[in-house]
Amino acid sequence: MRTAAIALPAFLVALSPAAAAAEPSPELAYRAEIDLPIAVVGGAAWVASELAKKGLAPEPCRWCAANALDTSVRDALVWRGNPNTAHDLSNVTVLAVAPVAALGLTALAAWYDGRSENIAADLVIVTEATVVAMGLNQVTKYIVGRERPYSHFDNPDVHRPGEGLSGPLPNDDHLSFFSGHATATFALAAASGTVASMRGYRAAPWVWANGVALAALSGYLRIAGDRHYFTDVLTGAVLGSATGVLIPVLFHGPRRGISGPDTHGFRISLAPARGGVGAGVAGTF
Repeated sequence: MRTAAIALPAFLVALSPAAAAAEPSPELAYRAEIDLPIAVVGGAAWVASELAKKGLAPEPCRWCAANALDTSVRDALVWRGNPNTAHDLSNVTVLAVAPVAALGLTALAAWYDGRSENIAADLVIVTEATVVAMGLNQVTKYIVGRERPYSHFDNPDVHRPGEGLSGPLPNDDHLSFFSGHATATFALAAASGTVASMRGYRAAPWVWANGVALAALSGYLRIAGDRHYFTDVLTGAVLGSATGVLIPVLFHGPRRGISGPDTHGFRISLAPARGGVGAGVAGTF
């Protein structure tokens, strides 16, 4: 009984935010006067490009064909009779659930380890990476001009522009490649997970698991809603994930002299090799 009485308080202390990891959280390279404006201006530029869609969106489509893979996946996953519900759910995911979960869990992970002073920088870095990914997505959409599946297959179950809240936006029929929803959700997942891992937060696996699950759901709903092909979603997932990892690692990774020689970090090295020069990347996160 005495053993249980001692073990219970110890267990509760271990679960408290004051019981931080043994080693301090690594300091990431972060400058508010640079990173915050990038996030704000990048977000504003994306909003402006959405508002200017009428003048920027291609008409007619530049990429109008559908390949066999995309067609077969669409036929298997599209919601027959009411694809607009899947579309609405994907919007809720990307506009509310995914960002609140990614940013909220990242902040919670810092608080749980007693590192609340990291929260502001962490959230700006995650936002910055997501905004960069969305900017690349938006530029590509306007250049490529791929016809959306509902337009290509003339899906009668999809509301036309102006026919209700679930209908496509005007001038949106030829902006299929690549999926902005998949790009945003996978960028949020990768950036928040990468930042949590670089900081060494104990809750980092939960941040990764939550983000990837929501991103995968969002990608599925875009196909189910007949708004994107499989290759649109796959490309968005790859680019969003890559940007979400590389922005924190390349521009915010801990440097020697900031958090010590044995903390998380990376390096890029060049060395002579037979027939040319070899490059390598090494590090721990």
